[in-house]
Amino acid sequence: MITFLIDENLSPQLTRTAQAFGHPAFHINHRGWSSLLDPQLLRRLLDEDLTLVTNNWDDFRPMLARAAVHPGAVVILPNVRRERQIELFTAALAAIRDHDPPLDMVNTVLEVDEDGRVVRYSLPDEP
Repeated sequence: MITFLIDENLSPQLTRTAQAFGHPAFHINHRGWSSLLDPQLLRRLLDEDLTLVTNNWDDFRPMLARAAVHPGAVVILPNVRRERQIELFTAALAAIRDHDPPLDMVNTVLEVDEDGRVVRYSLPDEP
C-alpha cells in the first residue's frame, strides 16, 4: 500500500481518488503544511514515507534526485482543471495497480502527460 501526499497546487479531491484504489492519501492543506518550504516538505515526505503527487516537478525533481532513497512521485505534467487532474491521477493509479507485481514506488517516478500516458522511470537513475 502506498500513502500519497497531494501537493497544494492540486485538488484535494485527489485524496478520494487514491482512496478508491485502496491507498491512504492526504492533501498538504489538510496536514497544515501549506506554509512549508519545498525542502521542509521533502523532509516530511522522507520521514513519513509519503509518495508525492505534484505538478511542481521543476522544484522537486532536483531534490529527489539527490536523495539516495525516496518514496517516489507521481507528476501530473499539465496544469489542468480538477476533473482532468482526477482522470490523469487515475491513469497513474491504474498503472501502479496493473503492474505485475504491483508497482513499488521507491525511487520511482510516474509522469502523466495531458493525454493520460504514464511514463515510469527511476530517480536517481539506476546504475
